[in-house]
Amino acid sequence: MGKGSVINLHTHSTFSDGVFGADRIVEKATAGGLTHIAITDHFATTKVCSLQGGELDDYLETIRHLGRKYDGTIEVLAGVEVDANPDRTDLENLPIDFLDKLDFVLFEHVNEGACGGAELGTIGRIASELSVPCGLAHPDFETAFAGLVPSEVAEELASLGLFVELNTASPYRRGGIPYIERAEEIVRAFRGMVRISIGTDAHRILSEVSNVGGAYAFVRRIGMMDDLLF
Repeated sequence: MGKGSVINLHTHSTFSDGVFGADRIVEKATAGGLTHIAITDHFATTKVCSLQGGELDDYLETIRHLGRKYDGTIEVLAGVEVDANPDRTDLENLPIDFLDKLDFVLFEHVNEGACGGAELGTIGRIASELSVPCGLAHPDFETAFAGLVPSEVAEELASLGLFVELNTASPYRRGGIPYIERAEEIVRAFRGMVRISIGTDAHRILSEVSNVGGAYAFVRRIGMMDDLLF
């Protein structure tokens, strides 16, 4: 799993706060040589413009239609990004039946107190109610897992069955260095235990859809291509 694939499992369309339609995103992903592209719009958060309950069926059908249209060229996946801050998202009343129709679910700000994110155990409990893969979006490893050694981080994530997104986009850097590189020792500990994905969190710059080279270079350097989710 992972060898030969070129994935981006984190993009936003006009269904939430992105500026491009899902069709434009898939078209760009195809032109950029990706094998898998996911639309993962914000869901039911007050933080930004996001998907609401009445839009969910249209959202999923739009993505599935694109999957059929591009069948054999690129795999088009459906996901959402859930804000783990309980003041902005009703985490206790997520539509489990709908989320289980998706291909995976991302949770952002998990264990990140400065962002008000819920603790990892809370998200793990929610994930246990879902049958689809669940993962952490662009985590700031140094703050989210402060005080834990890399093996402890890997063991906890593995016990909860969560995958982790590797993202090199500019918002997810400190001192100009991507979070994933600052926490390379932690990411290395995931090998064989925790699945990883690659995402760019593309919103407003279309070229970001296929801008996965930096993350792939990192994954290849640390020998974790076999640990990719797809």
